[in-house]
Amino acid sequence: MNKIIVSALAVILSVNLCFASSAEDNKEKTIKNWLITDAIELHLPAFNTTEDFSGSTFELKNLLQENQIDLCKIAPKESDKLNWNNEQLTWKKKSANSKGFLSLSNKESKLYYLVSYLNTDQWGEFELSLKSYPMIEVYVDGKKQLSQYKHEADEAKESSKSLKLEQGHHKIVVKVLSSSKNNQFQLALKSKIDANAFELSLSPKQFMNINKVLDGTKVKSTALSFDGKYALISYSRTLPPSDKSENWKEIQEIETGKTLYTFRGTQLSNINWLPTGNQISYTKKYNGKTSIFVFNFEKNTEKQITENIADFSSYTWAPNGKFIIYSVGKSNSEDWKMKKFQGMEDRLPWYRYRSFLYKLDVASGVKQRLTYGTLSTNLADISADGKNILFTTSRPDYSGYPYFKQNLYQMNVETFKVQSIWEDKLVSGQAQYSPDGKQLLVQGGPSCFGKIGENIGNHPIANNYDGQLYIYDLASKKVDPITYNFDPAIDASVWNKSDHKIYIKAQDKDYVKLFSYDIGSKEFTELNSNSDVVRGFDLSENGKTIGYVACGISSPYKAFIYDITSKTNHVISNPEKDHLKNVMFGKTEDWNFTKEDGTTIIGRVYYPPNFDSNKKYPLIVNYYGGTSPVERSFGGRYPLNMYSAMGYVVYLLQPSGATGFGQEFSARHQNNWGIITADEIIDGTKKFIKDHSFIDADKVGCIGASYGGFTTQLLQTRTNIFAAAISHAGISDITSYWGEGYWGYSYSMNATGKSFPWNRKDIYVDQSPLFNADKITTPMLLLHGSQDTNVPLGESIQMYQALKLLGKDVEFVQVKGQDHLIQNYNKRILWNNTIFAYFAKYLKDQPKWWDELYPDKNL
Repeated sequence: MNKIIVSALAVILSVNLCFASSAEDNKEKTIKNWLITDAIELHLPAFNTTEDFSGSTFELKNLLQENQIDLCKIAPKESDKLNWNNEQLTWKKKSANSKGFLSLSNKESKLYYLVSYLNTDQWGEFELSLKSYPMIEVYVDGKKQLSQYKHEADEAKESSKSLKLEQGHHKIVVKVLSSSKNNQFQLALKSKIDANAFELSLSPKQFMNINKVLDGTKVKSTALSFDGKYALISYSRTLPPSDKSENWKEIQEIETGKTLYTFRGTQLSNINWLPTGNQISYTKKYNGKTSIFVFNFEKNTEKQITENIADFSSYTWAPNGKFIIYSVGKSNSEDWKMKKFQGMEDRLPWYRYRSFLYKLDVASGVKQRLTYGTLSTNLADISADGKNILFTTSRPDYSGYPYFKQNLYQMNVETFKVQSIWEDKLVSGQAQYSPDGKQLLVQGGPSCFGKIGENIGNHPIANNYDGQLYIYDLASKKVDPITYNFDPAIDASVWNKSDHKIYIKAQDKDYVKLFSYDIGSKEFTELNSNSDVVRGFDLSENGKTIGYVACGISSPYKAFIYDITSKTNHVISNPEKDHLKNVMFGKTEDWNFTKEDGTTIIGRVYYPPNFDSNKKYPLIVNYYGGTSPVERSFGGRYPLNMYSAMGYVVYLLQPSGATGFGQEFSARHQNNWGIITADEIIDGTKKFIKDHSFIDADKVGCIGASYGGFTTQLLQTRTNIFAAAISHAGISDITSYWGEGYWGYSYSMNATGKSFPWNRKDIYVDQSPLFNADKITTPMLLLHGSQDTNVPLGESIQMYQALKLLGKDVEFVQVKGQDHLIQNYNKRILWNNTIFAYFAKYLKDQPKWWDELYPDKNL
């Protein structure tokens, strides 16, 4: 057993801990202290003596079995209130007698709720034992485990139940229906693995767990009305225990915080603000065709502006509100037995889908087709005066790197005259009009306009995932690469017609921040977002306010409003406040190191709650290694706060090649494929262990997904410092991924630009973990979604077979029906538990959880 975590847990739970007698410590712990409500009077329903269709009457035990309140939402501490029919009941502490029995008042048919908490530092098997005179039900984590329904029993009824509990915090709720006689009960727990592996407590405080990550209401995005007075906020929540979820939108008055309208449970889609007036538009389907409506929520009037649009896809309002540009599209795929591919992309399911643009005149309802042909046309922007639109087409072209060509056109929507702005651009860009319509703001990679935007030092090829901004003059066709010396990578941008500044969301190392760019001074200014990671932002049509959703490294996503004039922000929605109120987080801090060439590799550390530097801790090293950094976001695929809550120190580092550190740094990703990355991870891990005496150097694990899964595999061919390694959806053979993955060869344009299996075997073969499998000595877990189209399942299969044939310690777990990301609610919980159980086996010497999940079978 890991004594380190037990000691830390004992400190955390020092308040309100209740222990059994010393004689019980080695075997069983009786729950002696409880939080209990005042007595609640219950009444039998009308006609309770009348038999129902099954011949049953309503008895006292049925009162106890009724769930009058949601037990999952009860998590009280002493002196908290429970609202019962508008009566405020107080949770009070009550202790058992010397024999461990808790006595309740001898009042006839009174309901009592009792709560206690169990905290365990490892997965375990437990025996829950009950002795009770009154009617009673015992719940653990919301699930009924024991019950006794004999009323006014002369002797205590005994029962027991075996439980299997995961590491962490568990809630025990007891419901008692009293009688006029003896109302005593005793509840005890015994661990079948380690008597000291759990503690009993009256505190609802707990560490992060997977349910705290997944459950609760999440704020997803905001959209502001034209004057910035109202916000359309998008929310989602899971619906456990099912795999379903719910998504909805609400309109909030920003000044008062009042919710004016909610679109919950409706069949409305594509809800958007109009550019003028406080109105929204939305779509609804009738008989498979789409209608568009406008609703003025101040006048409370609705108007249908068009109907019967077949194959509708999306729509955008013109800035003057007089027309809509919408797109329709459908797939040209056929039901086939034999298929001749019309190019490399034709194997992708969506390749034969085509979409085209239409114009809807709102006043007359006239619909006109704007584009036609064999290539999809995509709307880029609508000019402020409503006269012109920008749209793009793109096509594959295998004649030269980077194999895709983009055309940008301007169309006068009154005359339908089309003007080509650029043709056959090698690196595509997203374009929008300047407020006066004379320039374009273009977002693209460093090579979007050739060498003019590249600031990559001596590297031959840029990483074109590193977003840049350009101002393109329509008359002169001159290009100004405004982010040439700006290191953060651009995610999104908008040109404000009010103050003529450009507002930007950009990846700044492992932060995502908001910036403004002044056209006159050519200076970037960071806005105070009061957060670590901004997920999305929206500028009001009048240019006065910005709405955005953002989080901190240890705080969930919230919706904010930023006032451009006062440069202040405030929170308008924090739906997870109550959901996370009892969660305790450990300390986080930056930890960087400098390589011999002078490069600083940044990283950060997550410490267990109530960390004790005098103890020894196992270490988990996390990374991505691909072309983007691992942001300081809350939750995510690998919620590192949760890993630290499991008793690990977590070290995350950002190796060379990531965007957000400047173009030269990101260009290191090209034609590297992990060698520099892996060596930096090894170097950083060794330095971290050396500089931190509380790390157990023999208990170090590593984990990564996708390119990070490849990195996990590659690391084990170059070092033996890890005691366990986990690769999710990892690439084992760069060549097979290049050819089979849906994004294989297109991703390689930014990973191995101008390099191929036939001219760079030193990369595709020599640097592939599969061809170095004999060097691996570290125990490894391979995880993979069975329907992964990005990194095909075969990447894990072939590594598993190689390591098995070599007699290595390897496990392979598939997640049925999942793609590159594990998104199914219940499967994600199982997937996370698989990771925790594997690390517990190798980094904590606790194999029971893994053995329970995946027992060996004699096949």
